[in-house]
Amino acid sequence: MCPKQTFRVLSPDIYWSIRTFILVSVVAFTLSILIYLLSILFFSQPEIISETIETTAEVSLAKVTTTAQYSSLMISILLYNTIAMVVACTGSAFMLYIHKLILSEFKVRHGSRLYNQISRIFEQLLKPLILLYIWVVLKIKPEISNIIRSELDGKSNDSVWFCSIYKKEDYTLFAYTVPYAVPILVLIANGTLIGILFAYTNFINAHAGFVELGLEGAIIGIGYAWTFFISSIVLHGLIEIPVILFAVAIGYRFAKIQSSAVIENNMFSSDYYNELKKDVNKINEITTNFLMSPYLWTFLILGYMFLAMAAFIEVNYTPLLAEWAIDQYYILIQMRYS
Repeated sequence: MCPKQTFRVLSPDIYWSIRTFILVSVVAFTLSILIYLLSILFFSQPEIISETIETTAEVSLAKVTTTAQYSSLMISILLYNTIAMVVACTGSAFMLYIHKLILSEFKVRHGSRLYNQISRIFEQLLKPLILLYIWVVLKIKPEISNIIRSELDGKSNDSVWFCSIYKKEDYTLFAYTVPYAVPILVLIANGTLIGILFAYTNFINAHAGFVELGLEGAIIGIGYAWTFFISSIVLHGLIEIPVILFAVAIGYRFAKIQSSAVIENNMFSSDYYNELKKDVNKINEITTNFLMSPYLWTFLILGYMFLAMAAFIEVNYTPLLAEWAIDQYYILIQMRYS
């Protein structure tokens, strides 16, 4: 049994969450700017890229605006931010219940030849993606290949893995890495969205300024973009972003505990259903301890309170700050050219 206190987030977990978020945002921003520049150099039509980004932004915000039609904007924002927080810290835990379903599916294969043949066809279709996934995992964590070794050259007819085209080592890799999926995807989704929107704001305003005043106009446009973007997120973002990143850090901490358990207990290395079922029960035991831990529930309650505060600020004060900041920027520009 995993001690509950081990679920407490440590500074390396927070550092990983912040570092990954910043990295994804910077990469998304850089690639977006490069795409904009290439669209001008080769097609002279950045409007197409702009329309695509505008559509993406509208889709990402549509759920909030749609829900706001049936409630207040603040409640709508709070609802989706709360969902993001809960998914970030508990999504991996709920995902791990898939082991029980997969093991049950393997058992069905042994009882039905036709079903097994159909399943193997699907496995063959997905094999390129699985091999790519394994290759990426081994590149990121090469030490795993030295830990996970094949004990058998072949598969006996009574082996659970006999009905699959994959080896037990492949599944061990899957079990080791799958807990990290949700924290990483949450960071990628949020970091990419922020990076793209920031690039869009910078480029549109820089391009408009360049058309009117040349290089100096482009600089003014970039200054406006930074003023608008920062003032539009700084008040509520100082509360909201740390809550989401800390939620991701909790999910990441849980993923490390689960992955370590897979290696330390040599899980999913057996050929037999009953032994593999014991491994699944160990995974589920750690998962249940995590989901019922006071540490997690304390964070969820406090996180909800902070997100409610952030939503209130975003609706009532962020627009005022953004308007004030833009007015001050215009005053500075007018003073510069007066």
